[in-house]
Amino acid sequence: MLTSVFDFQSALGCRERSYISDPEEWTNLFKVMGDDLKGRWRAVFPARENESDEEAFSEAGVRRRMRKLSRDYPMEALVHRNIYRVHQRVAKAFRAGRVFLAGDAAHVNNPVGGLGLNCGIHDAMELAETLRLVVSGQAGEELLGRYERRRRPLNIEYVQQQTVANKKRLEERDPKVRQANFDELKRIASDPLLHKQFLMRTSLIESVRKSARIA
Repeated sequence: MLTSVFDFQSALGCRERSYISDPEEWTNLFKVMGDDLKGRWRAVFPARENESDEEAFSEAGVRRRMRKLSRDYPMEALVHRNIYRVHQRVAKAFRAGRVFLAGDAAHVNNPVGGLGLNCGIHDAMELAETLRLVVSGQAGEELLGRYERRRRPLNIEYVQQQTVANKKRLEERDPKVRQANFDELKRIASDPLLHKQFLMRTSLIESVRKSARIA
């Protein structure tokens, strides 16, 4: 992952969250606030097969990646670089007695879509409300089991499935499948009903509403 102060939106005409599909080296380009609230762009690339950390961190490796996005990219605009291993995992249980798991302790996934953080916030909200009801005496301790009943299956159904599908779409190599994927996204974007359904699911709003129906 590379972080830059370069204005990719002006240079490329992209949005604050852009997904660049490429069979050789896909990219996620996200704009975040940054510590100074002036904005930073995070560019996420996959490591190449058999590429060492040193090679990925090298100026040549960084320059090659960033200049695939913009030929005029200034290297001095780079402010941070990091390598992390991606996993798709969900804990077998989110609760053991008085111990509860939430966020990255409970589930990890690839960063395509920012769904791990989103889901982690929902974990915290659900757990805080559950504990409030029990501690205040408004509910018995049996309510504590509801946290896992709600959060674990919804992470699998929404976050895990979606992040895996997102990554597969970006790295697809078969030209026919790639075109079919693009055509399907265009079809969804052009239909107001399908567009709303897509956004409700990818924003995890649908999962929150479904969670409220799980006793």
